[in-house]
Amino acid sequence: MKHIFSMIKLQAVALLSFFAISSTVLAEMPAQPQPIWSNPLDNVDGATITKDSRRDPNTYCVNCHGHLSTFKHTGKHFQKDTVSPNNGKPLNCVSCHGNISENHRKGVKDVMRFNAHGKAKNPALERSVEEQNQVCFACHSPDKLREKFWAHDTHANKIACVNCHKLHPEKEPMKGIESKQRVKLCVDCHTEVHKGTFKKAEAKDQK
Repeated sequence: MKHIFSMIKLQAVALLSFFAISSTVLAEMPAQPQPIWSNPLDNVDGATITKDSRRDPNTYCVNCHGHLSTFKHTGKHFQKDTVSPNNGKPLNCVSCHGNISENHRKGVKDVMRFNAHGKAKNPALERSVEEQNQVCFACHSPDKLREKFWAHDTHANKIACVNCHKLHPEKEPMKGIESKQRVKLCVDCHTEVHKGTFKKAEAKDQK
């Protein structure tokens, strides 16, 4: 009888030891990577997302980047009927900004940011002009741009597209740049080239 109890005790001790060791090993193992939306029904504020919004991948980005939601349906890049000329699939935020990892909120460096050269909030995360423009050129062929506006030929490799173009326009659809705005864009960068010329012309007109 004592032998049976001893066997039971040994089995119990072995079982408890197994669970203790397993718990320790699991606790020390690094957490397995999870998709950024491990619970797609909850947004950053804890509110419930509707089924309709789950069909729109941009919704997840707008939950945090809420300032974009006010003009979500004006920019061409946000239109649901806008598709990539490369694969025919609808555009969404990651089409241009790259794959977003679970650590995105910590400011991961692999997210493509579009900034006018030298104006990034965090210079360490600024992408080069070439890197930024290559994303644009993936859909916007340089040949087509050259046909519409000669300046693309001169500036495409020197300044970022966002120096002149708004990717997320608040009021106007993405139609390129109005003719009357083109001169202003030139003067914004080239003011020193003809410094004083415009003032003389204005003074002559006033007489």
